[in-house]
Amino acid sequence: MRTSRRKTAARLRRQFGTVPEVNYFPGDMGHIRSYFDFRRDTGRDGFLLDEITWNDLEGDEVFRRINPGLTTSGEQYLYYMLRSPARDEGTWTGRRALIGLMGRDGELRLALQLLLSRLGRARRADLCGAFYPSERGPGWLLVYLAMVIAVIAAACALPFGKGQAAMALILLLSANAGLHEFRLRRIQRDFATVNYTVGMVQTLERIRKLRRPELDRWLGGSYAALDELRSVLRVGALPAMTDNGGAGDLLTTLLLLDLIAYEFLKNKLGRCHEAVFSVHEALGKLDAAIAAASWRESLPRWTEPELDFSGGRAHLEAEGMVHPLLEEAVPNDFSAGGPLLITGSNASGKSTYLKAVAWNAVLAQSLCTCPAERYAASAFRIYTSMALQDDLRAGESYYIVETRSLKRILDAAAEEGAVLCAVDEVLRGTNTVERIAAASAVLETLADRGALCLAATHDGELGPLLAGRYAEGHFTEQLEGDAIFFDYRLRPGPAVTRNAIELLRIMGVEADVVDRARRRAGRYLDTGRWS
Repeated sequence: MRTSRRKTAARLRRQFGTVPEVNYFPGDMGHIRSYFDFRRDTGRDGFLLDEITWNDLEGDEVFRRINPGLTTSGEQYLYYMLRSPARDEGTWTGRRALIGLMGRDGELRLALQLLLSRLGRARRADLCGAFYPSERGPGWLLVYLAMVIAVIAAACALPFGKGQAAMALILLLSANAGLHEFRLRRIQRDFATVNYTVGMVQTLERIRKLRRPELDRWLGGSYAALDELRSVLRVGALPAMTDNGGAGDLLTTLLLLDLIAYEFLKNKLGRCHEAVFSVHEALGKLDAAIAAASWRESLPRWTEPELDFSGGRAHLEAEGMVHPLLEEAVPNDFSAGGPLLITGSNASGKSTYLKAVAWNAVLAQSLCTCPAERYAASAFRIYTSMALQDDLRAGESYYIVETRSLKRILDAAAEEGAVLCAVDEVLRGTNTVERIAAASAVLETLADRGALCLAATHDGELGPLLAGRYAEGHFTEQLEGDAIFFDYRLRPGPAVTRNAIELLRIMGVEADVVDRARRRAGRYLDTGRWS
């Protein structure tokens, strides 16, 4: 046992500060996000990243980059943290302090990791189902108890029954075996849920026994929940069936011991759903803080952000920002002081820059950590409109989907509080004239409502239309023969080069097509008309 503990401790020390290697199977992300869905559906949070923003930013991939996967509670809470950027100073300060403690105190962190790794993962367990009050009555529990009492009565009657009692006992034991098999097939997943929930309660009790005052400030409320769940600790986990069919398995089956324990625990957890919620959240906070501290250590550069919760004008200043998924990213700054219109050629880095800024804002407020050299900004509500698609099931075109996406940002900007939004190719789903007219009106409105908007576009006409409201920046490239090179650095001012036609040539499109495209573009630039 001690050897196994030492090996586990060595592995945990070795893995801290490295890129996680965790397996994910189809359906796992649905289970991981269930705690977030529960909180969203029950209205427990004021602001959460919506589905459009999360998908635009490839949130699941960033989650996988950070998540070490120690416990189900930790995975679910980390996912929730990433989608709940703190917008009040108390929540943010608490997150920062706990992550900092897990980073500084290696001895305490390892003690917690050993207990959490003992709990482990059970992604298929429906933990959020334990957070709702149970509507189940004691019906099945009464049935099981009646069957066991009948077996005991038949066994006691054996000396007096002249064979009838023996026959009754055999029939009752056969009925119990059949009932056990029938019920077990229908509640197998709930078994995992109940057992994991019991394991959570046991783990928090072991953490309390560490008697570490620096943890008590974070876990005091959840420790109180343990008193409500004292009977759960006494019953313990459900009996585990083995493969050898021994006497213990036989006794458990014939006397329905696991089903009786299951019914008791299920009903108890349903009645104490808020206490279970508190335990799950406490373990999740600890495990997610360890994950964030480990992620910090794995980064080549990171900084603790300076956040402004005063609710004043939206502002952001940053140096050396990178995207959290890029290993050899080119760092960029944000110094526009207000809304920024970004132009530039294809594949030059516009979209990646938008995502890098958005992710730094999200991570600043969720994990109190930025992959940057410096970050100082408002506490934002964060929205994006970038990687949209036609909604075939709803029968909606790209333009309608895009319009809905932009409207939600306009509505958010009309409310109080700082808004950061990143918009890629505004209203690309319609014709040029109406696109430029509508896009300029939308971007003007966002700026006038105080939103810090970053918009990437190929439409150079937007720059003059938005002058005075938007600063301009651009990305560019260098062409050398049949090769194109990007440095991925944001420069001030509008773009002065285009590469779409040159890319046709570099990609091997026949010369006649390329020449016609060049001539037609040249005539339009000279005359303002297509011919």
